[in-house]
Amino acid sequence: MTGLPGGDATLVPVGVRARTWAPSQEYLELVVPVSRPHAGVPAQVEEFRRVADAVREVLGDATYIGGNGWKGPSGYQPTPYWGRPFLRWRRGGTTLELRAGGAGPELVLQASAVWESWYPQGGEGYVGVLHGTGPELEHPRWEYAGSWEELSLGGFLRMPPAEVRATGLPQSMGLYGYSISNGPLLFSIECRDGRLLIGYTEADAAEAARGKRAAALGWTLIEESLPSDHPLRPQFGKTPWLIDAGGPGEVDGALADLIVRTARAAGVESASELRLGGEAEHIVIEGMTGYTRYRLGFPGLRMRTC
Repeated sequence: MTGLPGGDATLVPVGVRARTWAPSQEYLELVVPVSRPHAGVPAQVEEFRRVADAVREVLGDATYIGGNGWKGPSGYQPTPYWGRPFLRWRRGGTTLELRAGGAGPELVLQASAVWESWYPQGGEGYVGVLHGTGPELEHPRWEYAGSWEELSLGGFLRMPPAEVRATGLPQSMGLYGYSISNGPLLFSIECRDGRLLIGYTEADAAEAARGKRAAALGWTLIEESLPSDHPLRPQFGKTPWLIDAGGPGEVDGALADLIVRTARAAGVESASELRLGGEAEHIVIEGMTGYTRYRLGFPGLRMRTC
């Protein structure tokens, strides 16, 4: 009995799939459900954030933070459907994780080596490592997308509003077109405090993706999508086009199709030539002890970094 509204704690035995990561353990983890908020996405997200902030008040900034994708050491995990945010506080051989469970946030006690040995071989999603604490992670070496159909942008872009709001870790990334002269910035992706905005810069794009043709592809003028006094407006500079993709649970999977058809019209010849800017790997946020730096990796995107 935990006395928490989430219910009783559970010891999870090491199953067949997890034996590789926990070769000598009887149990994989101790799971403590913290609470059971309403099943709707906003309620789940806000409750996770509330618990995350409470744990940070006690333990400080998390050693690892991000979104796990749809896998974990125990195998495929389809729930929760809105995202799989996590924060992990590593203390030597033992790690306390706050993760999104099927019914609400869960605190999980686990041997550090379990997740850290699984992640380089099976990890997806994205992970931030707190600068100066804990061992650096070796990111999975997934094959890069060989065709436009293999790009995993749709699944990735659906999650940031909920996961960013839940964890407090923003997303800021650029996508560059390396089949185009000088590899220009094409798309700016910003998600802070749970709203996803995507800008499109047409300056170096082919005629088929500029002006009225950009509008025909599905883009909206930035003046119509983002007020001039919005705090993120300077982030987009002279970007003429912008999509407000929505908040937690609102992002349409067709957004990835818009990016792909725009990239192709702009002159990007193959999926391997649409690349993630290296600036996305470094995020500075206001943490528990001043400004805190995380180094991020995005294995779930299966994209080259420039």
